[in-house]
Amino acid sequence: MKLIQNQGFILKNFEIPAFALSKGEMIRFWIEFVPQSKTDTDGYWVPSKIIEAIQSNQRSGEKAKMAPLRVKRSFSDYIQPKTLRNHLRDKYGLDTVSIIEKLSFFELNPYWKVKNLGSGHQKVFAVICEFQEKNIVYFDYIGLAPDSEEQLTAYVKTELQKNKSAISFDNLYYKPENPDSERICNIIVKQKRKTNENNV
Repeated sequence: MKLIQNQGFILKNFEIPAFALSKGEMIRFWIEFVPQSKTDTDGYWVPSKIIEAIQSNQRSGEKAKMAPLRVKRSFSDYIQPKTLRNHLRDKYGLDTVSIIEKLSFFELNPYWKVKNLGSGHQKVFAVICEFQEKNIVYFDYIGLAPDSEEQLTAYVKTELQKNKSAISFDNLYYKPENPDSERICNIIVKQKRKTNENNV
């Protein structure tokens, strides 16, 4: 059964090919971002528009929404900051073995405080939490170091094996020649090129 099916569409000057998502799979969109550009052609707005298009016609009842850059902390957490272990145990009911298994992908200490995580660790911890809540998780790799990117992909694949699904976004300029395709559909999103009308 297809969770998401789209025939493809145009976003301004970006061409989004047709795509479909099934249980236990991830779609990884490689988008042609323009570094250090803040124009309609920079591409950084494309993921949110793709998610909007998915939301408009997806069959799942879940809301399509990008994973946050950091987990939302409760009021009590500001008074008595929680560890990663306590957050996952108290909010999702995970046992210690499961918690250590998930955190070990990123070399995260279960006794570190959530509030003390750096931006990269905050981002991957938020993705871990999203997988505990949703059947389809939306996230991006933007800003992650190469080793963190590999760790995140390895972790996500364990969730895909449990029939979870994901849609992710990355920078086309960092796409390897042979990207990981185990349970992953790699889709390139490029800008339409202007052609010379005199050319045949």
